[in-house]
Amino acid sequence: MGVSLAKIEVALDLLFVCFQSMKQSGLPWPLITEADLDKQLGRYVATVRFGEDLGPAQRQRAVMQYLETHPEKPLLAYVTDELNKWLANIAPEATDNYVMLAGMNFVNCIAFAPIPKRAKRT
Repeated sequence: MGVSLAKIEVALDLLFVCFQSMKQSGLPWPLITEADLDKQLGRYVATVRFGEDLGPAQRQRAVMQYLETHPEKPLLAYVTDELNKWLANIAPEATDNYVMLAGMNFVNCIAFAPIPKRAKRT
């Protein structure tokens, strides 16, 4: 996709943070498959595209609704902040979109993963 190794490092750092978040949660995580990745990427892209057709006030409301209803607010906030800091310190390129999409996709795959309920101990 033409993304430089330095920029791939940013995505890998976010992936490691997401992995550690999952690990520290103590929950029994299901395997996140390629189909899950594709589904969440499509969902996120559709959400972003929906906002493109709105006026500024409506777009702001849509963003707020997305943020308020997101199941993993702390992780979403962290990844968004890290991506914003990264973008502020680089010379923008078209391939940066891939890094940003990957980071957001990590968050959404975690947020919408079907966590199995723990078996009750008797």
